[in-house]
Amino acid sequence: MACDLPSPRVVDDGPVVVGTDPADGDVDVDRAAGYRVFFDRNLYPGDVHRGTVRVQSGARSAFLTPWFDPVERALVVDQLGASPLAPSVRYRLHVEALRDLDGVRMAERHEVSFETGVAAEGDPPVDRVGWADVAPILSESCATEGCHASPDPALGLDLSSAEGVRDTAIAVVAEQSRVGVQDGRIWHGAPSLDGLARIDVVGGVGRPARSYLVYKLLGDPHAAGAPMPPEEPLGRDRVALITRWIRAGAPTE
Repeated sequence: MACDLPSPRVVDDGPVVVGTDPADGDVDVDRAAGYRVFFDRNLYPGDVHRGTVRVQSGARSAFLTPWFDPVERALVVDQLGASPLAPSVRYRLHVEALRDLDGVRMAERHEVSFETGVAAEGDPPVDRVGWADVAPILSESCATEGCHASPDPALGLDLSSAEGVRDTAIAVVAEQSRVGVQDGRIWHGAPSLDGLARIDVVGGVGRPARSYLVYKLLGDPHAAGAPMPPEEPLGRDRVALITRWIRAGAPTE
């Protein structure tokens, strides 16, 4: 039996927007670029969708794809093949009803108004992160002897090889994310992370905010047990690199 996320509470200490790109009032904004909303904490990933995050002109909403980056604490709104926004038009980017990992909802809707320009260049290309880029990090930090390495990896999670990652991490529910009691066994995960995959990949696109491994590497207190690795945290840059690898589909070739 799984536990539901606590009912949303609207209080003064809910998620707070600390910055946006574009900023409110910006003009000549690239019509094909992504948009970002930065928060003071991580958000519950199930709340990030087109119903709570919209880019509108009048009553018409652009068909864009929002996702959350737990390293940057940034809500990212990508174009992802959609037609660029119309030129020289005033748009509103607004977010509402988003909860943090404790189930606390933002106190009010946040809205940013901007005007597009003519250019539709899009975001600059980002180098694709492959298995060769992240394997050394996982090997020296997570797949040490007695930890997540074969032949007897902790919790059945093997991060010591590409094969191990494919078999035990990608699309495999994290043991520590489970919440509730089944067959007399108590699961200790946080409700907000209940049932997350260790590495979540759908249709070749990874979802870092739905990947339990990211929260463990960040040492997020909502992830059960001690941060990984507990003695020497990976550091933001290396976790960001792993996040980009997951976003690229967690390739293991």
